[in-house]
Amino acid sequence: MLRKGIALVTAALLSSQFACYNTYNVALEELALAQEGGESSTVTMKTQEGEAVIVTENTKLGVADLQNKYYSISPFNFTLTSAQLVAPDEDLLLARESIQTGKVKQVSGLRTGLLVAAGVILAGGATVFLTVTADEKKAFGE
Repeated sequence: MLRKGIALVTAALLSSQFACYNTYNVALEELALAQEGGESSTVTMKTQEGEAVIVTENTKLGVADLQNKYYSISPFNFTLTSAQLVAPDEDLLLARESIQTGKVKQVSGLRTGLLVAAGVILAGGATVFLTVTADEKKAFGE
C-alpha cells in the first residue's frame, strides 16, 4: 500500500509544472508599456521599488484588484485606457479604478533549482526506503 502511495505522489509531482516566481508590483503606467511590445517584443518596466524588470512574451503579467484578487493578462495583448483594462485573451474587462496594482512574475532560477533538487532528493530517499524495507527475494513458486 505504501508503495502505491509513493508511486501516486511521484506521478502527480512529475506530471505538474512547478516553478518559483519573483513577483514585482508595478504602477499601472508602467504596466501600460507592455500593451505594444516595444522593440523585438521586450519592454523594461520599473517596479515600485525602483528595480528594472524585463518583460517578454513569456513573462506572466497580471493585475490585483482592490480586494487583492489576481487577474492574469497576456503581455502585448491588452489595452489599458484611462477608464478600463481590456484583455481579450482572458475575456477580462475591469474598471481602472478597481485595479490596485500591476504585477510581473518572473521565474526564479535559484528557487526553481532548489525545488528540483528537493524533488530529486525526495525521489532518491523514497527509492532507498523501498529498497531497505522490501521483502526478501523469493524464487518463482515460493
